[in-house]
Amino acid sequence: MPLYRLMLEDHRNVSPVSLGQLQAALRKLAGSTGPTFLNLKDEDGNWAQVGGTNGRYRVEARDVYGEGFRHWMAALPGCTDRTKTVVYYRNSCIENKHPHRQCPLDATVANVLALNDAMVILTEYLATGLRSATYVWDDLTDAWMEDEMADNDAGITIIKPKAKKDSAT
Repeated sequence: MPLYRLMLEDHRNVSPVSLGQLQAALRKLAGSTGPTFLNLKDEDGNWAQVGGTNGRYRVEARDVYGEGFRHWMAALPGCTDRTKTVVYYRNSCIENKHPHRQCPLDATVANVLALNDAMVILTEYLATGLRSATYVWDDLTDAWMEDEMADNDAGITIIKPKAKKDSAT
């Protein structure tokens, strides 16, 4: 079983994290002034995380392999409603453009989970390192790849050697 580091908004990281520490951190998400997201990450870069407020949460996981990854978002079993909606999080907007606890996370109706769902998914992930088979997992890899390509501009277009300096001087 991998060892996980717990990152909880506005708290110190905990590594390795125990089941009790994870459950206590998840319960803090329900508070009106508490953290709004947490992340469990292993040594290989795989992770699962939850973000949200007011009983509305989005749970994601990333499976890393070599230089690639697959990115997933949990959905309620049996719910086929993929109407767009928003879940809010972040106590302090990192871009300074949203009010307290009002940074939007895009989701669909099926992706909006209760805290109990997040508890099931994250505790199972801690115990097994796997995404819960109880939930449907929407593959969002392509959207994340597009975002990362946009962040990296156009990438490398021309590779050429650095010009040599004249050594005759």
